[in-house]
Amino acid sequence: MANADFSQNNKQTAPGGFDAGSYREKAKPEQTVKLTPRQQKLAALEAKLPAALSTRAAALALSVVVMLAAFFGFGSAKLRGKYNTAHQWFTAGVAADNGYNLSEELTTRENTAANILTTASNTLGADSAEVLAAQTALNDFSACLQAVQNGGKSQTMTYYQGSTMHALYQADQALGTAIDQLYAKLQEQAADPMKMGAVQGQYGQFNSAATIIGTLQYNTAVYEYQKDVGGFPASVLGALSGVKEVEPFA
Repeated sequence: MANADFSQNNKQTAPGGFDAGSYREKAKPEQTVKLTPRQQKLAALEAKLPAALSTRAAALALSVVVMLAAFFGFGSAKLRGKYNTAHQWFTAGVAADNGYNLSEELTTRENTAANILTTASNTLGADSAEVLAAQTALNDFSACLQAVQNGGKSQTMTYYQGSTMHALYQADQALGTAIDQLYAKLQEQAADPMKMGAVQGQYGQFNSAATIIGTLQYNTAVYEYQKDVGGFPASVLGALSGVKEVEPFA
């Protein structure tokens, strides 16, 4: 009887029909890359974003929105600061005017004109043509001045039109003419036109205020301000933040 060959049966067979040679060595896990603290913070922020924002395009769009918001926010605040400063020039005065301001000088014009009118009414009579004309001019001037001082809108007086400041300018010019004519009429009635007592002093103050107004740098400052905030994007920021116009006295 021939000897049987059992050499094939000597190989060990693993359960399931796989021999030991069928197994491979288990793959080693990839080494974890260590993140810097800054990268860890960025990763944490990214993980909190909605899925739609995790894409590069959405993240870029978000960055643009954030930058625009910061630009408009900072720009609006800066523009409003400039406006707040310019808005006070009427009452506080421009730095170059050394304490003089439009509001105070125009108020002096109003008060001295009223004093001159009182004297003229007692001297010439309340129905005098010059007194009536000066009183009408003073009433219009006072209304315009009050509108500006109270932040009023456009005024339409007897014959003044345009912005509030322009109406005030016109009313001041008309008041000056009316008071000049009234004072000239008083001089006709005076024994000595060069010595008219208290009314002469009031008339001197009335004209002195006009001289000071003519030297103020208010208009120069306003024109510079308008030039500074009138272009793009300042004009757009101004409209969005509700900044109002600052008007010259002209």
